[in-house]
Amino acid sequence: MHWNASLLLFALTLLHGNKIGPVLVLMLKLDKMEKVRITVFADPTCTWCWGSVPILRALSYRYGGQLEISYVMGGMIEDILSYNNRRLSIGGDIALSNRNVHKHWLEASAVHGMPVAEKSIMLFSESRRSTIPQNLAYIAACEYAKRYETTENDAPRRYLRILQEMTAVEGAHTNDEEDIVALSALVGFDMEKFREIFKSAEVRRIYAAGKEMCDSYEVHSFPTFRLQYRSEEMMVRGFTTYDTLCRCISQLSYENVAPLSDGREQPTIENVRNFIAGYGVAYPVEVATAFSLPRTDGHTALNLESYAGLPDIVEELVKDGALSIAPKGNGFILYTHRGKETFSQERHREMASMS
Repeated sequence: MHWNASLLLFALTLLHGNKIGPVLVLMLKLDKMEKVRITVFADPTCTWCWGSVPILRALSYRYGGQLEISYVMGGMIEDILSYNNRRLSIGGDIALSNRNVHKHWLEASAVHGMPVAEKSIMLFSESRRSTIPQNLAYIAACEYAKRYETTENDAPRRYLRILQEMTAVEGAHTNDEEDIVALSALVGFDMEKFREIFKSAEVRRIYAAGKEMCDSYEVHSFPTFRLQYRSEEMMVRGFTTYDTLCRCISQLSYENVAPLSDGREQPTIENVRNFIAGYGVAYPVEVATAFSLPRTDGHTALNLESYAGLPDIVEELVKDGALSIAPKGNGFILYTHRGKETFSQERHREMASMS
């Protein structure tokens, strides 16, 4: 049974009389235990991590504050020259690796629905042979937010999103320090302060601790999800679905944690508008996942027509002037025009519209 705070306080007061102080402490402890904590082991350049963004957004939207989602950066490729993925023919030769990474991204995007660059990419070069800089960049964003108490609480998450998007969809050199620092301005960070943190020993210490955590949980592929509820935990390895993670959350929490039933799950015009406006930008698959829109046959996962009911909803929002749609990579992006936006939402929307 899932107790809300008011009922729990009432019940405990009946049991403990006027000892409200201890009751409140116990209530807060129990309330905190009710959350499911999800740790995502990831690398910002991993296409399946990029493809998991709609699932994580949908979980946050549908479950609200019942979930705590955090990331551990695992560092996929330390040096492309010594890396060896025989199945995908990635590693060793830089030019061949770039071609095969792009080929893999295109194939994966048809499955997970998040767009990638149509043009050839140059993820690796002689001077940029690793994906570790992108991992350090996200850690630096988290440390910046802690150190300077940024007013945008989700700035690190937004930075990660932009980092992934610039890597996958724009084909930017996101393992280059200057590009990493420049992207920090999009979430309102001071670039020189961010550079200092990015180059610090503390960021590398946190990264090393994350690698140790990957080893301890035998994480060999990204993404991998660790779900924790009270003293129990569950591992979900590799790319998965929203429905699968929902079932895992239900099973792990003994059905105490479930999607909110306040109407947010309904694919109404207002709900879809608010969902997209909350982030500034979204791709069709993100909207479809958040509102459980069924996949239609005969369409790639990248299009509006891929999801039942979505074209009509988007058409209404475009007519209303609340939304625009534009090509993005091998897919399409939706971005808002109206409503109060945070600094990073505004910059992200502007960046989307200029592409």
